[in-house]
Amino acid sequence: MANLPKPTALRLLAGNPGKRPLNLREPVTGEADTQAPSELSEAACEHWNRLAPMLVKSGVLKQSDRDLLVMYCIGYTAFLQSAAEGKLNVTLMAQLRQALGEMGMTPAARTRIIVDKPTEKEDGKARFFG
Repeated sequence: MANLPKPTALRLLAGNPGKRPLNLREPVTGEADTQAPSELSEAACEHWNRLAPMLVKSGVLKQSDRDLLVMYCIGYTAFLQSAAEGKLNVTLMAQLRQALGEMGMTPAARTRIIVDKPTEKEDGKARFFG
C-alpha cells in the first residue's frame, strides 16, 4: 500500500518536518459540528462524544471528515462487540488503526505533531483573573 499524503493540518502541527511545500490552497471545509450524528448507536455516540471535541480542538477534524469519524466509531463498537464475544477481528483492527493514524490519534502520529504549550494565562483560573 502506498503512503498517503498527510493532511496539511497534521503537517503544520508537526512543524512540516520534511520541509516540503504546503498546499496553501487546500479546500477549507469549516469547523466540524461535534454533535453526534443520529445514525450512530448509543455506544458509538459515547465514543464520538469523547473523540470529536478533542479532534476539533486540535484542528484536525473538519466538517468533511465527519464521515471518517462516523465509520471509525461504528467500526470501534463492532470491534468491541466481537472482542467481547471472543472473536477478535484482526482485519477490522487494522482498518481502525489506519483511521486513527489518518486523524493523528496514534502514538507514532503524535510524535510528529508539535503544539504550543499553554501559557499561564491559558491555564486554569489565570485565564479569568490575570
